[in-house]
Amino acid sequence: MSQKHYDISYLEDTAKLLGNLKKHSYQPFQQITNGTIADLGCGTGIDAINMAKMMDPQVQVIGVDHDPQMIEKAKSSSADVENVDFVLSEVYPLSYENVALSGIRAERLLQHLKNTETVIAEIKRVLAVDAPFVIVETDWQSLSFYNGDPVTEKKITQYLTEEKINNGLAAKKLTSYLEQGGFRDIRLEIFPFVLRTYKEACDYIWIDRMVNEMAEKNYISGSEHEVFMEALKNADAQQHFGCAINIVVASCIK
Repeated sequence: MSQKHYDISYLEDTAKLLGNLKKHSYQPFQQITNGTIADLGCGTGIDAINMAKMMDPQVQVIGVDHDPQMIEKAKSSSADVENVDFVLSEVYPLSYENVALSGIRAERLLQHLKNTETVIAEIKRVLAVDAPFVIVETDWQSLSFYNGDPVTEKKITQYLTEEKINNGLAAKKLTSYLEQGGFRDIRLEIFPFVLRTYKEACDYIWIDRMVNEMAEKNYISGSEHEVFMEALKNADAQQHFGCAINIVVASCIK
Protein backbone atom coordinates (compact mmCIF):
# COMPACT_ATOMS: atom_id res chain seq x y z
CA MET A 1 0.00 0.00 0.00
CA SER A 2 1.28 3.49 -0.89
CA GLN A 3 2.30 5.85 1.89
CA LYS A 4 0.22 8.97 2.52
CA HIS A 5 0.93 11.89 0.23
CA TYR A 6 1.44 14.21 3.22
CA ASP A 7 2.94 14.52 6.67
CA ILE A 8 3.36 17.34 9.18
CA SER A 9 6.29 18.96 7.34
CA TYR A 10 4.42 18.72 4.01
CA LEU A 11 1.36 20.48 5.44
CA GLU A 12 3.51 23.19 7.01
CA ASP A 13 5.40 23.74 3.74
CA THR A 14 2.27 23.92 1.59
CA ALA A 15 0.64 26.28 4.08
CA LYS A 16 3.29 28.85 3.15
CA LEU A 17 2.53 28.45 -0.56
CA LEU A 18 -1.24 28.57 -0.07
CA GLY A 19 -1.34 31.39 2.48
CA ASN A 20 -3.39 33.88 0.46
CA LEU A 21 -5.73 31.21 -0.86
CA LYS A 22 -6.35 29.96 2.67
CA LYS A 23 -7.28 33.46 3.83
CA HIS A 24 -9.63 33.76 0.87
CA SER A 25 -11.34 30.50 1.87
CA TYR A 26 -12.10 31.90 5.33
CA GLN A 27 -14.22 34.76 3.96
CA PRO A 28 -17.61 32.97 3.91
CA PHE A 29 -17.30 32.50 7.69
CA GLN A 30 -16.51 36.12 8.59
CA GLN A 31 -20.13 37.11 9.20
CA ILE A 32 -20.71 34.34 11.77
CA THR A 33 -21.00 35.82 15.27
CA ASN A 34 -21.83 32.76 17.39
CA GLY A 35 -21.97 29.00 17.31
CA THR A 36 -19.43 26.43 16.18
CA ILE A 37 -17.40 26.08 12.97
CA ALA A 38 -15.68 22.81 12.10
CA ASP A 39 -12.53 22.44 10.03
CA LEU A 40 -12.66 18.83 8.82
CA GLY A 41 -9.39 17.10 8.06
CA CYS A 42 -7.69 19.92 9.93
CA GLY A 43 -4.18 18.44 9.84
CA THR A 44 -1.81 20.46 12.01
CA GLY A 45 -4.55 22.97 12.83
CA ILE A 46 -3.17 25.94 10.92
CA ASP A 47 -6.52 26.93 9.41
CA ALA A 48 -8.62 26.27 12.51
CA ILE A 49 -6.25 28.46 14.53
CA ASN A 50 -6.26 31.22 11.91
CA MET A 51 -10.06 31.20 11.73
CA ALA A 52 -10.40 31.22 15.52
CA LYS A 53 -8.20 34.32 15.71
CA MET A 54 -10.24 35.97 12.96
CA MET A 55 -13.66 35.18 14.44
CA ASP A 56 -15.66 36.75 17.24
CA PRO A 57 -14.58 35.18 20.57
CA GLN A 58 -18.12 33.79 20.89
CA VAL A 59 -17.47 31.53 17.88
CA GLN A 60 -15.85 28.20 18.69
CA VAL A 61 -13.71 26.58 15.99
CA ILE A 62 -13.22 22.82 16.16
CA GLY A 63 -10.55 21.04 14.14
CA VAL A 64 -11.24 17.38 13.34
CA ASP A 65 -8.63 14.90 12.12
CA HIS A 66 -8.09 11.14 12.36
CA ASP A 67 -4.31 11.35 12.79
CA PRO A 68 -3.15 11.48 16.45
CA GLN A 69 0.15 13.16 15.53
CA MET A 70 -1.68 15.92 13.66
CA ILE A 71 -4.03 16.54 16.57
CA GLU A 72 -1.14 16.59 19.04
CA LYS A 73 0.67 19.17 16.89
CA ALA A 74 -2.50 21.23 16.53
CA LYS A 75 -3.12 21.30 20.28
CA SER A 76 0.45 22.33 21.05
CA SER A 77 0.25 25.14 18.46
CA SER A 78 -3.02 26.52 19.84
CA ALA A 79 -2.30 26.71 23.55
CA ASP A 80 -2.85 30.49 23.64
CA VAL A 81 -6.04 30.54 21.51
CA GLU A 82 -9.11 30.15 23.70
CA ASN A 83 -11.84 29.63 21.09
CA VAL A 84 -10.29 26.68 19.24
CA ASP A 85 -10.19 23.01 20.10
CA PHE A 86 -9.20 19.81 18.32
CA VAL A 87 -10.89 16.42 18.19
CA LEU A 88 -9.43 13.08 17.15
CA SER A 89 -12.11 11.58 14.92
CA GLU A 90 -12.99 10.32 11.48
CA VAL A 91 -15.17 12.65 9.41
CA TYR A 92 -17.90 10.02 9.31
CA PRO A 93 -19.83 9.82 11.46
CA LEU A 94 -19.57 13.26 13.04
CA SER A 95 -20.45 13.57 16.72
CA TYR A 96 -22.82 16.52 16.30
CA GLU A 97 -26.58 16.80 16.47
CA ASN A 98 -28.58 17.74 13.39
CA VAL A 99 -28.13 21.38 12.27
CA ALA A 100 -25.63 21.97 15.10
CA LEU A 101 -22.82 23.71 13.19
CA SER A 102 -22.66 27.29 11.95
CA GLY A 103 -20.15 26.49 9.21
CA ILE A 104 -17.83 23.81 7.87
CA ARG A 105 -14.56 24.01 5.97
CA ALA A 106 -12.66 21.08 4.42
CA GLU A 107 -9.27 21.55 2.77
CA ARG A 108 -7.66 18.75 0.77
CA LEU A 109 -9.92 16.25 2.51
CA LEU A 110 -12.18 14.85 -0.19
CA GLN A 111 -9.25 13.53 -2.22
CA HIS A 112 -8.48 11.08 0.58
CA LEU A 113 -12.01 9.70 0.95
CA LYS A 114 -13.48 6.50 -0.40
CA ASN A 115 -17.00 7.37 0.79
CA THR A 116 -17.25 10.96 -0.41
CA GLU A 117 -21.00 11.10 -1.01
CA THR A 118 -21.65 9.68 2.46
CA VAL A 119 -19.42 12.31 4.06
CA ILE A 120 -21.09 15.11 2.08
CA ALA A 121 -24.48 13.91 3.34
CA GLU A 122 -23.14 13.85 6.90
CA ILE A 123 -21.86 17.41 6.51
CA LYS A 124 -25.28 18.53 5.34
CA ARG A 125 -26.91 16.81 8.31
CA VAL A 126 -24.89 18.70 10.92
CA LEU A 127 -24.93 22.10 9.19
CA ALA A 128 -27.49 24.70 10.17
CA VAL A 129 -29.81 26.04 7.48
CA ASP A 130 -28.08 28.76 5.40
CA ALA A 131 -24.70 27.89 6.96
CA PRO A 132 -21.62 28.05 4.67
CA PHE A 133 -19.62 25.06 3.50
CA VAL A 134 -16.22 25.61 1.83
CA ILE A 135 -14.09 22.97 0.12
CA VAL A 136 -10.47 23.47 -0.99
CA GLU A 137 -9.07 20.74 -3.24
CA THR A 138 -5.98 19.97 -5.30
CA ASP A 139 -6.68 19.27 -8.96
CA TRP A 140 -4.08 16.55 -9.43
CA GLN A 141 -5.09 16.03 -13.04
CA SER A 142 -4.00 19.60 -13.78
CA LEU A 143 -0.39 18.89 -12.76
CA SER A 144 1.88 19.93 -15.64
CA PHE A 145 5.63 19.88 -16.14
CA TYR A 146 7.16 21.99 -18.89
CA ASN A 147 10.38 19.99 -18.92
CA GLY A 148 10.78 16.26 -19.35
CA ASP A 149 9.01 13.60 -21.39
CA PRO A 150 5.23 14.27 -21.74
CA VAL A 151 4.54 10.52 -21.81
CA THR A 152 6.16 10.10 -18.39
CA GLU A 153 4.33 13.19 -17.15
CA LYS A 154 1.02 11.62 -18.20
CA LYS A 155 1.92 8.45 -16.30
CA ILE A 156 2.63 10.57 -13.21
CA THR A 157 -0.79 12.23 -13.26
CA GLN A 158 -2.46 8.88 -13.90
CA TYR A 159 -0.61 7.35 -10.97
CA LEU A 160 -1.64 10.18 -8.67
CA THR A 161 -5.30 10.30 -9.73
CA GLU A 162 -5.94 6.58 -10.21
CA GLU A 163 -3.58 4.76 -7.86
CA LYS A 164 -1.90 6.90 -5.21
CA ILE A 165 -4.81 9.06 -4.07
CA ASN A 166 -8.13 7.50 -3.07
CA ASN A 167 -10.26 10.12 -4.82
CA GLY A 168 -7.69 11.71 -7.09
CA LEU A 169 -10.29 13.39 -9.29
CA ALA A 170 -12.18 14.96 -6.37
CA ALA A 171 -11.50 18.52 -7.56
CA LYS A 172 -13.21 17.73 -10.87
CA LYS A 173 -16.35 16.56 -9.07
CA LEU A 174 -16.87 19.23 -6.42
CA THR A 175 -19.87 20.93 -8.00
CA SER A 176 -21.47 17.55 -8.74
CA TYR A 177 -21.03 16.47 -5.13
CA LEU A 178 -22.62 19.68 -3.89
CA GLU A 179 -25.47 19.67 -6.40
CA GLN A 180 -26.32 16.06 -5.65
CA GLY A 181 -26.03 16.79 -1.93
CA GLY A 182 -28.70 19.48 -2.15
CA PHE A 183 -26.51 22.52 -1.39
CA ARG A 184 -27.34 25.99 -2.72
CA ASP A 185 -25.51 29.04 -4.09
CA ILE A 186 -22.60 26.94 -5.32
CA ARG A 187 -19.54 28.91 -6.42
CA LEU A 188 -16.33 27.57 -7.97
CA GLU A 189 -12.96 29.31 -8.16
CA ILE A 190 -9.74 28.02 -9.72
CA PHE A 191 -6.33 29.18 -8.53
CA PRO A 192 -3.26 28.24 -10.60
CA PHE A 193 0.06 27.86 -8.80
CA VAL A 194 3.34 27.98 -10.71
CA LEU A 195 6.51 26.43 -9.30
CA ARG A 196 9.74 27.72 -10.82
CA THR A 197 12.36 25.53 -9.16
CA TYR A 198 12.97 21.82 -8.74
CA LYS A 199 13.15 22.33 -4.96
CA GLU A 200 9.65 23.82 -4.91
CA ALA A 201 8.31 20.83 -6.85
CA CYS A 202 9.91 18.50 -4.32
CA ASP A 203 8.67 20.51 -1.33
CA TYR A 204 5.10 21.15 -2.48
CA ILE A 205 4.31 18.18 -4.73
CA TRP A 206 6.85 15.62 -3.54
CA ILE A 207 7.68 14.91 -7.16
CA ASP A 208 10.96 13.22 -6.28
CA ARG A 209 9.24 10.84 -3.87
CA MET A 210 6.39 10.14 -6.28
CA VAL A 211 8.62 9.31 -9.24
CA ASN A 212 10.84 7.13 -7.05
CA GLU A 213 7.77 5.29 -5.78
CA MET A 214 6.48 4.79 -9.32
CA ALA A 215 9.78 3.29 -10.41
CA GLU A 216 9.85 0.97 -7.41
CA LYS A 217 6.36 -0.27 -8.31
CA ASN A 218 7.19 -0.56 -12.03
CA TYR A 219 4.67 2.08 -13.12
CA ILE A 220 7.58 3.57 -15.03
CA SER A 221 10.85 2.00 -16.09
CA GLY A 222 14.21 2.80 -14.57
CA SER A 223 15.12 4.59 -17.77
CA GLU A 224 11.95 6.72 -17.73
CA HIS A 225 12.64 7.63 -14.12
CA GLU A 226 16.22 8.64 -14.80
CA VAL A 227 15.51 10.62 -17.97
CA PHE A 228 12.54 12.51 -16.49
CA MET A 229 14.26 13.51 -13.28
CA GLU A 230 17.43 14.50 -15.11
CA ALA A 231 15.37 16.76 -17.38
CA LEU A 232 13.82 18.50 -14.37
CA LYS A 233 17.18 19.01 -12.70
CA ASN A 234 18.80 20.27 -15.90
CA ALA A 235 15.96 22.73 -16.48
CA ASP A 236 16.36 23.95 -12.92
CA ALA A 237 20.10 24.43 -13.38
CA GLN A 238 19.44 26.38 -16.59
CA GLN A 239 16.76 28.46 -14.82
CA HIS A 240 13.87 27.49 -17.08
CA PHE A 241 12.12 24.98 -14.82
CA GLY A 242 8.33 25.13 -14.96
CA CYS A 243 5.59 23.25 -13.14
CA ALA A 244 1.96 24.22 -12.56
CA ILE A 245 -1.04 22.88 -10.66
CA ASN A 246 -4.53 24.19 -9.91
CA ILE A 247 -6.20 24.47 -6.52
CA VAL A 248 -10.00 24.61 -6.63
CA VAL A 249 -12.24 26.31 -4.06
CA ALA A 250 -15.94 25.48 -3.96
CA SER A 251 -18.28 27.34 -1.63
CA CYS A 252 -21.99 26.98 -0.97
CA ILE A 253 -24.67 27.16 1.70
CA LYS A 254 -27.01 24.51 3.02
